[in-house]
Amino acid sequence: MSPPIRPYTLSPHNAGLCVRDGQIVYPDHAARRHKVVIWGFGAESRWAVPFDSDEFIIWTINNAWNASRDSQGRLRCDVWWEQHQIFPDTIGPEQGRVIQDSNDMGWIRTCPVPLYTTEPYPANPNAVVWPIDYFAQKYRDYFTCSFAMMVAQAIEDNFREIHLFGLTLLCGTQREATVESSCLNYWLGLAEGHGIKVVIQNVDKFALLGHKYRYGHQYWLERRYVEDYCATLFERPQAV
Repeated sequence: MSPPIRPYTLSPHNAGLCVRDGQIVYPDHAARRHKVVIWGFGAESRWAVPFDSDEFIIWTINNAWNASRDSQGRLRCDVWWEQHQIFPDTIGPEQGRVIQDSNDMGWIRTCPVPLYTTEPYPANPNAVVWPIDYFAQKYRDYFTCSFAMMVAQAIEDNFREIHLFGLTLLCGTQREATVESSCLNYWLGLAEGHGIKVVIQNVDKFALLGHKYRYGHQYWLERRYVEDYCATLFERPQAV
């Protein structure tokens, strides 16, 4: 169950993005910020996220409404991402099964900043459907997690820098450590190929776009390191 939404006011550090004609836009394109933070809601990384900076656009996900706050406790986020269906499936074996709990739905209804969703939600004028088909056709139809979608959008928005915080996928569930981390690494590599600087704040030894040893050149050290890591996968839950 997601936590209840604590009272909030908007942070003055927000960039003031808005929804216009079904798209998220900058109120003053000439003054737009060129660095984006993608925060994965990792509690151990919260201290490092530049919530009080006017230099960054900040994107976060799902039920981080009580944590995505500046030093004065004000809501600090420029674009919210909720890439889970709002409404249950109408067909199939999971027909009618609830996806979002009541607190999730409360946030989707009231989110005060632009919100990327998977389907139309007219009850909130800040809700915009993220055009996954557009990105699949322009780039590659390869999306196993919200973070991959966020990096794709950062490429499309021509950010100069992408800063990642709290994305410790390799230490997460079996799903996060395998299909999600590999997909995210693909999109990060694509971002670097587009000339975007990628900065990863990671407190764990297993890092995205990084590896402690060089395969073959530090043979036994690298081999044992990977064996130890892979052995931990079977002890983890499959998904969250």
